[in-house]
Amino acid sequence: MSQQGQILSAHVAGKVVMKSYLSGMPECKFGINDKIQMDSKGKTTTEDPSRSGKASIAIDDCQFHQCVKLSKFESEHSISFIPPDGEFELMRYRTTKDISLPFRIIPLVREFERTKMEVKIVLKSTFKPSLLAQKIEVRIPTPLNTSGVQLICMKGKAKYKSSENAIVWKIKRMGGMKESQISAEIELLQTNDKKKWTRPPISMNFEVPFAPSGLKVRYLKVFESKINYSDQDVIKWVRYIGRSGLYETRC
Repeated sequence: MSQQGQILSAHVAGKVVMKSYLSGMPECKFGINDKIQMDSKGKTTTEDPSRSGKASIAIDDCQFHQCVKLSKFESEHSISFIPPDGEFELMRYRTTKDISLPFRIIPLVREFERTKMEVKIVLKSTFKPSLLAQKIEVRIPTPLNTSGVQLICMKGKAKYKSSENAIVWKIKRMGGMKESQISAEIELLQTNDKKKWTRPPISMNFEVPFAPSGLKVRYLKVFESKINYSDQDVIKWVRYIGRSGLYETRC
């Protein structure tokens, strides 16, 4: 992301992990809001975006577990499989379009001659107010000739780590549509190096309770004819987790 908040490059590498504790050899059918899958079912306009997030998403590529029947996926574009016991990775996918970035970082850096620098970082959450992000960490690079740092932060804890040439700002939890900020006054040692410091990007780690790709589970149907239990007898539970990969803002 640029200093002005423009998205320069973005992609999501996601996966669907399943835990199965089903008796017998049931066949499962799994549906997501993939644009191709929904277009083939004629449901592009019938989905309610307010209920399921984005109506559909464009998946660039995907890989499936060996239990998935690829012939059915190629012919019907349906994900059909007999699940192994326990936990397994059903599929991996990658998408590059219409990604919902959970946070925006607004940096302001002021340099005073060659002995002092002031940094102000505003952190804004852009997701729904009802959701809560956690494990938030912002890493702000500092020059190699930093001699001391004075910090003031509105929320969380911040610390200058000289061994890593960075200010590390940690926030346990943050709600959606919130804003917080940190200010740093950096004292610099005078050096003979006339080359201007090239500012590395500000990086960020976090965990949010939704898929920034917009992926949604539309259905999971279970069929078992031999033991004779129905789809209604199966308890199903879905959880979404979005974790930061390389999440950077230029400053």
